[in-house]
Amino acid sequence: MGDCRCLDYQPLSSGDDKRFNPHSDPGWHKPIVLTVTPPPTLSVILLNWNGRAYLEQCLYALAGQSQPASRVMLVDNGSTDGSVEFVREHFPWVKIRDNGGNIGFAAGNNVALREDDAEITVLLNPDVILYPDCLAALSEALAEDPRIGIAGCRLLYPGGDIIQHAGGFLTHPQAMPGHYGIGERDERQHNMPRDVEYVIGAAMAIRRSLLDEIGLLDEGFFLYFEDTDICRRARRAGYRVVYWPAATGIHIESATAIKGSFAYLQRFHSGRWRYLLKHFPAEEIAGPTLEAEAKWLDRLNPAERRAVTLAYLATQRGLPEIWVARERYGGDPLPPEAQAAVDQGMTGLIARARSAEFDPSGLERLAEAGVLREQPFISNIPLVGPIIASFRSAWNNVASRWYVNHLMTQQNNFNRMTVAQLEQYEAELRGQMELLEEQVVLTVELRRRVEKLQAHVTDLRRQMNHRQG
Repeated sequence: MGDCRCLDYQPLSSGDDKRFNPHSDPGWHKPIVLTVTPPPTLSVILLNWNGRAYLEQCLYALAGQSQPASRVMLVDNGSTDGSVEFVREHFPWVKIRDNGGNIGFAAGNNVALREDDAEITVLLNPDVILYPDCLAALSEALAEDPRIGIAGCRLLYPGGDIIQHAGGFLTHPQAMPGHYGIGERDERQHNMPRDVEYVIGAAMAIRRSLLDEIGLLDEGFFLYFEDTDICRRARRAGYRVVYWPAATGIHIESATAIKGSFAYLQRFHSGRWRYLLKHFPAEEIAGPTLEAEAKWLDRLNPAERRAVTLAYLATQRGLPEIWVARERYGGDPLPPEAQAAVDQGMTGLIARARSAEFDPSGLERLAEAGVLREQPFISNIPLVGPIIASFRSAWNNVASRWYVNHLMTQQNNFNRMTVAQLEQYEAELRGQMELLEEQVVLTVELRRRVEKLQAHVTDLRRQMNHRQG
């Protein structure tokens, strides 16, 4: 209910322009009721994995908000840096949920979202320091229009004068992400709210009724693109996704993930391809996307190609589940022939990425260089040069030719055998690398499943302790 305030009102009579005396008619005296609507309830979910170094500044900023959150929950994904103990000791007002394992961004946040009953939920990374009016601004954004389902912040790099994120967009046909304003000096050029394709999950507000309608974060994304995915689903359901610059924070980007690292590239491109396959039309994926991807792949260095190869392998292995997720989250189903075309296209990308690991003409050049040939004698001396060359050739025929030719034959046979053996070793090495790549993909998948099982065990123990208590 709103806050009701009563004001005494004394109207004029409609008679001879005399002041009406309300005391002469007590029944005339009635209050006017003004209803002041309180702001919607707002909670903050702070997902953490080994972010101890950033939690103090982040939580102090939350404590100093002009519109405090009704609840702040730290969801810890199995940190080993003392994060949970630090928060429990220094910030007792923060509710803690320890998942017992690193189950990823989407699954970790979903644990808290299932328990949350606030009208607005803010997802926050520990490496974000919010300005004092940030939560109030996010609340204002969603109050502006009931069709605004998600609002994102203006995020600045440390120092506060360079923009890191002012809303996001995707480039087609590969779904490569971009940020408006990134790297620009902040001169108020991005100070107007606007609808955008996505906002990043480092600091985003989500309307509860939106989640009730379209579902929670897709846990098929481990890290990266889960925010882009839920923004796409929100817009598909008719909601707006807005960049709200009055909500500002400092983003110490890559606090727990080193951009450009092998793990980053593998996870990033796995998420990118899951997003592509969930949302892009079949004809775009099978045509322009695969074509552009192949050309882009040729520009990567060997380390980048290896990481991307693992992303392709993991994606191809998960295709059956991705097709189910595409339909479950509101996408158009792909017919079997389109699914087969995508599968074949992924096989082609994997082969292209692997072929770049070896120089296909290297052994051919080695085999050519390994053939010894008899060289003719020549002389550049004027006039007598041909005579000298003929004499040298005649002397070589008498003294050494047949002996040297025998050695050349032996060496050529040895060189051919060496090249053949190297070709065999290369084929075996390719096979071993492919097996190793498959093992890495399976190990990552197994580790994710084990982490989820550990989280379930932790949750069961928590429930048992709660019942016993």
